Amino acid sequence: MLIAVPSDEPGGLAAPIADHFGHCAIFTIVKIEDGEISEVTTIDNQGHEEGGCMAPVMFLKKQNVDALIAGGMGMRPLTGFQQEGITVYFRGEATTVGDALQAYVAGKCEEFGQSQTCGGGGGECGGHHHHEVEREPIEGKADVQKDRVVSFDYKLTAKDGKELDSSEDSGPMCYLHGHSNIVPGLEKELEGLEAGAHKVVELAAADAYGERDESKIIEVARDQLPEQATVGAMVQGQLPNGQAVTLIIAEMSDDKVKLDGNHPLAGMDLTFDVTIVKVEAAIEEEIAHGHVH
Repeated sequence: MLIAVPSDEPGGLAAPIADHFGHCAIFTIVKIEDGEISEVTTIDNQGHEEGGCMAPVMFLKKQNVDALIAGGMGMRPLTGFQQEGITVYFRGEATTVGDALQAYVAGKCEEFGQSQTCGGGGGECGGHHHHEVEREPIEGKADVQKDRVVSFDYKLTAKDGKELDSSEDSGPMCYLHGHSNIVPGLEKELEGLEAGAHKVVELAAADAYGERDESKIIEVARDQLPEQATVGAMVQGQLPNGQAVTLIIAEMSDDKVKLDGNHPLAGMDLTFDVTIVKVEAAIEEEIAHGHVH
């Protein structure tokens, strides 16, 4: 079995795990046989130049990788890995490649779930982490508008005041404005704001992650899913209408599994407490791909 781990230079078992798989310097590729590490190699990451967020997915597919252990990625590449048959595991508390591999061999690595994706699934690749690119200065008012890269701190709460998510630990969310990288109601409310601006945005479910749709809940036989599947993990599936979707394992029994195609926050009225950190000009590649690099 070949397992890839996004790593800081120079790679290897002692290397720190890179925060975001798509922007790592090196992939450490580890071969595991009979529960033991038998071979360790490194390979330079080819980046996003062609193919956007899916480029690293296809790159690792060509290396015949069976699994990936990572700490952060967006929904789009996670779905891509699942489509290509590459299982993605969450690194948990592991900080080095060796620590992550030990956790995997010991059966302590959980499959990547929606809650681990950058922005909880609301953004594209890059999520909270994006590498530095050379940007042209904005002439005139540096406010939030289409084709500008926006970074913001946030706290997300439910109608009852329960905190659901925040950028306190992960750092500011970064997205390309006007390209549907975040929930539509929030994007609309941030239009025109400048760095330092603070705004509390209350959104009805329809303007956030949508109302719940019971037709997106399906039941399948347990043997249609991988043996290691767990509640909360995401799988690729198809709704009765033929639409291909990412489904969350909601319930499991010995013979049946209930899969939910709704976003975990669907049907909920939400409040975003937002502070704009930075507004920058996007580069041509970002505008063409529709997301931040």
